[in-house]
Amino acid sequence: MRPTELDSGIPDLSVLVVTYNGREKALATLRCALAAAGAADVEWIVVDNGSKDGTPDAIEDAFPQVRVIRSENRGFAAGNNVGLRLARGRYVLLLNPDVEVTHGNLTELIEAMDNRPEVGLASVIQRAADGNLQPSIRRFPSFLRDVGEALFAARWRVLTTMQELETRPGSYEREHSVDWLVGAFLIARREAIEQVGPMDDGFFLYSEEVDWCYRFRQAGWDVRHLPLMTVIHHCGRHDRGDLMPQLAYSRKRFAQKHFGRVKSTQIRTALVLGHLVRMSVLVPLAIRRAPERARFRAEGRALAVQLGMAEPPFGRGSSSPRAAIEQSASA
Repeated sequence: MRPTELDSGIPDLSVLVVTYNGREKALATLRCALAAAGAADVEWIVVDNGSKDGTPDAIEDAFPQVRVIRSENRGFAAGNNVGLRLARGRYVLLLNPDVEVTHGNLTELIEAMDNRPEVGLASVIQRAADGNLQPSIRRFPSFLRDVGEALFAARWRVLTTMQELETRPGSYEREHSVDWLVGAFLIARREAIEQVGPMDDGFFLYSEEVDWCYRFRQAGWDVRHLPLMTVIHHCGRHDRGDLMPQLAYSRKRFAQKHFGRVKSTQIRTALVLGHLVRMSVLVPLAIRRAPERARFRAEGRALAVQLGMAEPPFGRGSSSPRAAIEQSASA
């Protein structure tokens, strides 16, 4: 902790959790995070996006030191932006409500960021509930990478870099710069946020962290994997019927936002190819098994969204992230 920040009343870190139902997981997340605070001066903020299961009340009862903001559900990015508007810390940690810290502490993470002034965003090692590595390092989309994913490049060792996903275990054991990081556990520097701006809440769900990392890098900030801590991420399945089409829309929107017409069209073509390949693989299985039929239908809906023939199930998000933040602050 820096004495000047302590004297001025500025916390070392603001931990921001956006919740929507999932009460027990959210309580477990906060319990672990509080235990991992170490000597850091931490501000705790929860933005609840209209939970129906009593999540905000349960958090207030269990953790009186946590500030709970009740908000309408305008999406994950919009919820984070409400918290970013309120956060006072030198750093802000965006923490998913289904993440548990199992190794390391926040004090060490803050010190690491203090010693790396060029780093604007960073994350740590993420594992699944079964303890296996959960790949959280990603490459920015490109035509070749998305074609590689469509053709299952991950199954061939020589083609592991021909995809967005970083699957090589050694990449998670060392510190290095990356394109983007999964946003389940993402620490951001205050000065960088002020330069880059908040998340784009035109992404209702998915790709908001890709967009943020891309903008941080465009502004000259480093995005870094720091293997100082380990967390368990109890993430859900992207192939759920309503989530896969939303993911398809977000990937489409990211390409259209950041790349020219030619590159954007190439990437979207590769994404369409991916849906078609996966659907063709699922056909013989879907005839006999209900889970594969559900996955086949989800791929079909995602394909329709990618082709502009259907709307994303949760909508297109807000048109202006800054306007949404100001509206939330004045509410």
